[in-house]
Amino acid sequence: MGKIRKLGGFWPRLRSLAVVSVILLLVAGVIFGGSMLRQAFSGGDPLAAMGEALAKGSIRPEVVVDPGHGGIDGGAIGVDGSIEKNVNLALSLSLRDVLAVFGYDVVMTRDTDISLGSEGGSIRQQKREDLETRMAIMDEDLSRPVIMVHQNTFSQPAYSGAQMFYGTVHSDSRNLAESVRKSVVTLLQPDNTRELKSAPSDVWVLNHTSAPVVMVECGFLSNPQECALLNSEEYQCQMAFAVAYGLTGWSGTENGKEG
Repeated sequence: MGKIRKLGGFWPRLRSLAVVSVILLLVAGVIFGGSMLRQAFSGGDPLAAMGEALAKGSIRPEVVVDPGHGGIDGGAIGVDGSIEKNVNLALSLSLRDVLAVFGYDVVMTRDTDISLGSEGGSIRQQKREDLETRMAIMDEDLSRPVIMVHQNTFSQPAYSGAQMFYGTVHSDSRNLAESVRKSVVTLLQPDNTRELKSAPSDVWVLNHTSAPVVMVECGFLSNPQECALLNSEEYQCQMAFAVAYGLTGWSGTENGKEG
């Protein structure tokens, strides 16, 4: 299966540093407001630097966004009855749009509520084919970073906060995940102390994808307050911006693998 959707035909061709920088500032201002915008500038990696990188054409041209689950696989169920696959997709579509403004061409593994496996066979076989198809898209070009979007859940509703997991194959996955983690904490969740972690053994794609990859567990659907936020369009835009900003702060090496 090839690329489902690729955006950014207009944005990457912008060559005016002033225009690009103003656009980024406006996007950040609309999404976060003045106080959050000041936080973005306080870390020594201002949005103007992204505009300069765009104008020079130095930002990676493509990124893969993978909304977790879909179709027959709903994922986790929130305390309000919301389904993870829908939250993942909504947030990923916001991420796609923000990344397009930042100058990236975005390849979506899915942009509707579908499973990427065949309709025949057992549920287990369909889910396996779904994962294999996702990984095939991710590995088409090992220079492209991959952002997997998921939500967390736990038996105790008190737990909250985003957490990043990095792939075990590509040597740049950890740096990518750390850059996204730092951005989310700085811009959106200053009290979040969750540690960066390697891929869990049961997350097959994260352990087998050869491209640099991070799985962003955006929050806990089992926490009532966070579940409400994750289903909010405003918060989805904020999370999308924070993740995208983290990606721009990552500088990887092409085709580097751990030996």
